[in-house]
Amino acid sequence: MTSLRRLQIYYYFFTTLYFLTGIGALVLGNVWLAQSKDGQTPREAVISPEIEITGTVIGGFVAITSLVGYVAGVKPIERKKILVVFCWLVLVAILAELALGGVVWFKTLRMRSLFDEKWRQEWPASLKVQFQEMLEQDGYGYCCGYSWNKGDVVSEGICAKNPLEFPGCEEKISAFADGYLRKLFTSLFGFTIVNVFCFITTVILIQARNDEERYIRIGRKEGMFKASI
Repeated sequence: MTSLRRLQIYYYFFTTLYFLTGIGALVLGNVWLAQSKDGQTPREAVISPEIEITGTVIGGFVAITSLVGYVAGVKPIERKKILVVFCWLVLVAILAELALGGVVWFKTLRMRSLFDEKWRQEWPASLKVQFQEMLEQDGYGYCCGYSWNKGDVVSEGICAKNPLEFPGCEEKISAFADGYLRKLFTSLFGFTIVNVFCFITTVILIQARNDEERYIRIGRKEGMFKASI
């Protein structure tokens, strides 16, 4: 029983971390969605609303399913079925986070061609001007157009007079996007590692409660045998 109690402590520790990853994703997703301006900001151009919504949904799923884990962990011997259900729910969360992290990581591999296409076909002039005049990206100043001297400049603000004085925005946009996307998929894979430990701990706890249940049955049989003698 002492070993089972010790495992419950580890189980609750990793279940709590699992819960916190869900809350973190849920809060961040809601903050980003609250700041959404229909794709009119540089961050939204890099991290699409679909990714934000998916991350928020996954965060909510993790936070809610952690409550199942807490309920199951109180009495692991009596609540084996709930533990098994929680184990499967954690596995679903792991696969969902890996899938979303993979989508974000794959996006980093084709940023330049993707943003080139979006600059020419999708992004409104107001968003392009924000990129052209963005100074918050370290090492980059003003820029005009996506690629230098390709005629895709938005002739507003600093680029209204002589756009050829400034380089294209391709490098600045790529650096800006890389910073956001790498942090995002690194966080997702970090959450996944925590969830894997939670999954493993749950499996170990299930095995431990199975052993404890077997010992209890053996003890009862021995007690009944001695009583009959």
